[in-house]
Formats: sequence, structure tokens, C-alpha cells
Amino acid sequence: MQNTDKELPVPRAPLVFMLAAAFFVSPLLFFTGLTRNPYYLQIAILNAAVLGAAALFLYESARRKAWALPRTALAAPLAALCLVYLASFAWAWFGHAPFFRPAIASEGLRVGLFFLVNCAAVFYLALSIPYAGGDDAVPAGKWLAFVLGWGALWFLFPWLKLPLSGEGLFARLFDPYGFLVWTAGFTAVWLLIRRCRQEDILHLAMAAGAIASLYGILEYFRLEVIWAKLLNPYGNRSVSTFGNPNFISTYVVLFLPLAASLLMKADTAVKRWFYGLVVFSYLGMLMASLTRSSWLGAAAAFAFLFAFGAQRAQLRRNKKFLYPLIAGGLLMVAAWPSDSLKPFSSGLVDRVHEAASGIGTPAALGLSGDQGRTYSSFHQRLLIWTSAWQMGLENPLLGKGWGQFELFYPFYQGRLVANFPAVRHLRTHANNAHNEILEQWSQAGLAGLGVYFWLLAVLFYGFWRYYRSAGEAARYDAVPLAAGLVGALADNMLNVSLHFAVPAMAFWWLAGALARKTSGVTQYPPWRRPRAGTALAWALILCCLAGAWLWQRQFMRDFHYFNGFRAMRANAIPAAVQHLRAAWEAHSREVNTNYEYGNALVRSGDLEKGAWAYGEALKANAGYDEIYFNLGIMHKRLGRAEEALRNIKVSSVINPLNPMAWQALAEIYLSAPDRTAVAAAAVADFGEAVRVYPGDSNLWNTLGYFYTLLRKYHEAHKAYASGAMAEPANTMLVQNLEGVSKQLKIRNDPALQWLAAYRRVEAAAAAQPVPAAALREADALAAAAPYSVPARALRARLYFRADRLPEARAQLEAILRDNDADNNARYGLAVIHEREGNLGAARAVWTRFLQQEPGNAGVAARLKALEQAAAARETNL
Repeated sequence: MQNTDKELPVPRAPLVFMLAAAFFVSPLLFFTGLTRNPYYLQIAILNAAVLGAAALFLYESARRKAWALPRTALAAPLAALCLVYLASFAWAWFGHAPFFRPAIASEGLRVGLFFLVNCAAVFYLALSIPYAGGDDAVPAGKWLAFVLGWGALWFLFPWLKLPLSGEGLFARLFDPYGFLVWTAGFTAVWLLIRRCRQEDILHLAMAAGAIASLYGILEYFRLEVIWAKLLNPYGNRSVSTFGNPNFISTYVVLFLPLAASLLMKADTAVKRWFYGLVVFSYLGMLMASLTRSSWLGAAAAFAFLFAFGAQRAQLRRNKKFLYPLIAGGLLMVAAWPSDSLKPFSSGLVDRVHEAASGIGTPAALGLSGDQGRTYSSFHQRLLIWTSAWQMGLENPLLGKGWGQFELFYPFYQGRLVANFPAVRHLRTHANNAHNEILEQWSQAGLAGLGVYFWLLAVLFYGFWRYYRSAGEAARYDAVPLAAGLVGALADNMLNVSLHFAVPAMAFWWLAGALARKTSGVTQYPPWRRPRAGTALAWALILCCLAGAWLWQRQFMRDFHYFNGFRAMRANAIPAAVQHLRAAWEAHSREVNTNYEYGNALVRSGDLEKGAWAYGEALKANAGYDEIYFNLGIMHKRLGRAEEALRNIKVSSVINPLNPMAWQALAEIYLSAPDRTAVAAAAVADFGEAVRVYPGDSNLWNTLGYFYTLLRKYHEAHKAYASGAMAEPANTMLVQNLEGVSKQLKIRNDPALQWLAAYRRVEAAAAAQPVPAAALREADALAAAAPYSVPARALRARLYFRADRLPEARAQLEAILRDNDADNNARYGLAVIHEREGNLGAARAVWTRFLQQEPGNAGVAARLKALEQAAAARETNL
């Protein structure tokens, strides 16, 4: 049952300070020109605050000679989860080549620290904060005044800010007015939560979420009150102060059931105003984020909330007030404008319709898409989920290794994009599995997934047992905590937010708060061996201090990295090298920093050091194809052909879609002293290359050449034939084909006949009218070599000249589906749209053409004429 002890086990003032930093400063403090990752300062503050609070409990434990943290039924599954993760990491360490071990250690340390600090430590901190026993002592009016008053102060920021000159850290961090606003806000928060009870911390979390949500809503409607320009890195999906719309949407899902429950039982006007503001700001932020997974999460949370009689009874008791409010909330959600802000549009309808039309048929549920058509939001996740499933299959018991998803995901993705052309344009670098079940399965196997379910089962069984035995008021207060967790878990069946700092903190804090309320806590007995216990406590305190120092170094690393990144973009290479060197010295195991450092060194002319820096990047994370590629090119320039070949081959495995990697491989193989000795390896590599790029005649030519070195003339003939069909105008390929055909004594060579037919059809394309026989022959050419863009384009040209525009349009659209960069096909498609009178479609195609070729004056004039004609028609109407 609930522990009603009113005393905290640690000094109140420093704990309040740490919690205010974690729940107020961390979610809301946000800089755009400070670090490359805009929410890195949030992460550093959050981790330092949690580690500081943990150190307080450890110090008190050393003083008392007994653990000051509470005892809970969830300790066993949490400890088991830690052990499984450790075993899984050990499996990864010993089960992979030594080359990967520095990166395995780097990624394992990063993810391991996240779990220990952001998850386990936060859970125990929440478990340690007692409840006051009711919400009556919570000053809802003061919280309302704080949200409105402190938020309003930021409207003056654009006029009262006094930015300091200079590029130093203090100059970019400090603003006199901003400092006063933050000082006032922190002081107000201190006063509001100074008694440090669970209700206070939960209200602080809700208030911070409301402030961030109101700001996000303003962003959605193009109103920016803090920065010089609107922040919209995700289109018009609001990021607010969280840096990512998916993060704040999950945060809102976590606390929305709690705010709604408090609103339902609000018995004064000021409570109704405050909790109503929180609920409606949260609903608005959910819509402004346009995060559909969080919409599903919120629906799951409310379904869980109202599955319990206590909530339904309260709703009925207060129905005169609540029913109109619910109707208003539903109306707001339904009428929320789409991201274009067009009148009478609906963001809800647009996003749901977009998903439904994107996955309109059962055929669309596979990686091949529906006749090659894909929906990026779903199929990119499907690509990630498939890779995650394959990772777990390698070792079903322990998975690929805890913390290793981001490291090894690109290797699995590379095979998938090679085998499924429809999803090639969706290639990404995934941090996590985007599904909480696959997250555990892929990295920790059945053992990790089973223990994770055990942990959740213990938590929710404690809740269910408490609900059945507690009084009505107590059970009412427990349900929204569980509902928030259910909503976040449902959200993260399609999302990834529970593996990022602020949403993870909120999730595990709610889990701890629920466990405190429903499962109860007890105190640990005094240590049997006080000296050993004290030594362990002090060792853990040193670990906390080391963790805080690590995060300070990480923040400085990102600060220096951003300076170097900007210097690189400004072509100030010496300054970039200096900044990036400082970033590497601050923290040497961050892949983006080290990669950019390598680029800067190469551009400064120091190839040896550049290659060293690329090697440092691989020690941080060995899963980026561009690092292997650049390192291979450096080795090639330095005359280290064997190392160059090895690195570029790895790059082509991770990213088989990089044509420059195949070109570099060809150059290395062709420059080998003994080409015959490397011919078998070259054939294996370029056999894969032409499977990915069947329309690249140069790749076919290279493959054919190495087949001839192996005296495999039939295979060489096939390669030269495919290359000549891919590019009939390539004289060298045609000559190579003729030579091999003659050597093999092939009579009536079908490939040469295909080329002859191509030339006949090409000549017939100029005739008027187009002969029917030429159309049939064009169909046969395209059917025999469907990868041949010239044959397909020739077929479209004949149908266009024959005035069979639908067939010509369909052919050009198919070419563009395969290669969106083909502006020749796009030009023809736009002309067809004009001829058919579909001027809106023509304008869209010409606009896309100019995005590919912005300097094409002729197309620009053509588009301008269409736009003027459209404007004239609207004026006449």
C-alpha cells in the first residue's frame, strides 16, 4: 500500500534544485545557434540533474549505513534487465571481429548510461518522493499564474533581448533579459515545489508541458515569439522546445490522462481553468505535432482511462461541466487546420487520409510496395522493422547486443535496399527500431523481451491489485498514471521517443510514481558490512560525478563541433580544424564530430591525419558508409590500394546505392598490377553492382571485361549485351559485344539484333505518321530490356508522335518512378500534360524540373507563362 511517510530521506533543498532543473529547465531551455544538436543542452542538464540527485541519495546511504533508496517489487525485474543487457553486450563484444569492438564499446556505453541514468535512476528518484495524500494542497491558481505569467514574459523577449557580441560560449548563452526571466521562473518553480511531494513534481511536469505546448501551437500558426525566424525543421510540424515533434507529442500523451482526470474532479473555478488550459494545450500540441503514433497513443490512454469505473463515475457526476468541454475538445481536434493552414482544411482528416491512401491495398504492406509505389512513413518503418527482426534472428536468445542497433542497422538495410528497389529512396540511418517490442528483440533477444514484459507485468499487476483494494479516491488517482504509461507504450509501437532524454525521463518518472502509489515501498535494513557498503556508496558517488563531468565534456564537444561545422560551411578551413580538434579532445567518441574533423583535415591538405580522423570516427560508430568511402579514397590517394579496396567494399555493402563507390572500386581494380589476380573478386563485386544499377552501361562493361580476363566469354557476352542495351549509343560497348559474339561464333546474335531493331525504331521515330510496325517493335524492345531507359524513352517518344498520349505518359511516369532525377523524362511528361490540357499537373512537373535544374531559363519561362495563364483565368472567373 502507499507509504504516507512525509519525510524525505535526503536534504530537501538540493533535491528540489535538481528536480527543478530536470523538469523545468531541461524541457524548456532551447538554443538554436549553440550546438549542432539543438536539444543537446537539455540532455546535458537533465543527466547532470539526475546524477546530482542520485548522488544525494548515495551520500545519505553512506551516512546512514543503509541504502536510502526505497525497496520495491520492481527491483528484481529491473536488476534482471540490467543483467540481460550486460550479457547481450558481452555477446556482441566477443561475437564480432575485433575491428568493431571500439565502436561496440562506444555505442554500448552510450546506450547503457542512458538506461542507467534516464531510466533506472529516474525510476528510483520517483519512487523516493512521497505523496502528500491529496491534491487539495496543490495551489492550482499559482500554477495557472505561473504558466500564463512566465510564458507571457517571453513575448517581450524580441524587444528586450540584448545579445552579447562574440562567438564564445558565454556570449551565445547569456542574455540579460533572458537571464532575468529564467531566474524568475526558477524561483517560482522552487517556491511551488519546495515541499517536494509527488503531486508537486507531477504538476511541474504538467506545467512545463503546457508552456511548451502553447509555444508549439504558436509555431504551428507561424507565430514565433523568441527566435528571429520560425523554426520548422520538420515542415510545419511543431517542435516547440523539444527539438522534435515526436518527443513533445509523447510527453503530452504521458501527462494528458493525469490532467484530464484532475480536470474531471476539479471543484473550483481556478482548478478548472488551470487543468482545462493544460488539457486543451496538450490537445492542440498533439495536433500541431501531426504525430499520428501519438494520436493512437492518446486514444489508447483515454480508452484505458475510461475502462475503469472510478473515472466513468466521476465523468457522470460532473457531466454538466465536462460534456460541453469534451465536445469542444473533439471539435477542436476535428477542425484543426492542416499544415498548409488553408481555410476549411483538417489536419486530422489529411493525415489519416494520407496514411490510408498510402497503404491502400494488402500489396502495399510489403517492401516491394504496391506495384512499386510506397508510402514513406510506413515503408521506412517497415525497412527498419525488417532489419530489427533479422538482427534478433542472429541470436534469438540475446539479440544483436544491447546498444548496438544504430551501429549494425546499416549493414542489414544495405541488403534490403539492394533486394527491394521500391524502398531504395527510403534508406536512412536509424537510431532505434521504432517499435518497443522489436527494440528489445533486436538487441536483447527473447531474454531481454521476456524480462521487459516481466517488469511491465509486475508494475501493472501492482496497479490492478491496488485498484481492487483501495478506496475510490485513491484508485481514481492511480488510473491516470497507468493510462499515461499505456499511451506512451502504444505510441512507441510506431515511435522511438522513449529512447530520448526528456520523454524517457517522463515515462520512467510516471512508472516510479505509479509504483510508489500502488505497489508500496519499504526501507532497506542497515548494511551487514558497513565498510564495504560505504565504500560502494562512495564509489557510486564518484561514478555520478564522473557522469556529470562526462556530460559537461559532451556538451563542450557539441559546442566546438558546431563551431567547426559552421566554419567548414564558410570555407574557413584552418578555423574548422581548430574547432573540430577541440571537439575531439573534449570527447573522442562521437562519430559526427570525428567525421567532420576528418573532412576538415583532408580539405586542409593533410591526408594522413584525415585518414586517422576517419578511423577515429569508425571507432565511435562503424556503421556509416560515407566514412568507409572517404577513408578508402584517402588510402587510394596515399597509394594504399589494399586498404582502399577493403574500405570501399564495406562502403558498398552498407550503401549499394552510391554509384561513386562502384566507380572507385572499378578504378582500384583496373589499377591493380595483376588484373587477372583480382578478376574473380571484381566479378563478384560488379555482379552485385549491376543488380542494383542494371541501367549503368559502365558497370556492365567493367563486369564484362573482368569476365574476359577469367576467360568466361559467355558471361562476358551477357554483360556486354546488357550494357549495350542499357546504352545503345555506347560505341565501345557495342564493339566489345561484337568482338565477344564473333569469338563465340554466335549466329544471329539476339543482342545484336536488338541493337539493329533499336536503330530502325529510332529512325522511324522521325517519320510521320509513325508506322504501326515501329510501335510494335518499340514495345518488343522495352519488353526485352526493361532496364533500358533509352528503349523505354524511345517507346514513349513514338507513342507521343502517334498521338497516343496516355501510353506515352504512363511510360515516362514509370521511368521517373525508377529514377526521379531523370529530367529528360520529366520534360517529356510536362509537355504531355500541356498537350492534354492538364495545366496544373504540367506546372507541378515543371516546378520539380527546376528544382533539379534551377538554371534552366527555357523551362522557367515556360512555367511562368503557365502561371500567368492560370492567374488570368482566375481573374476572368
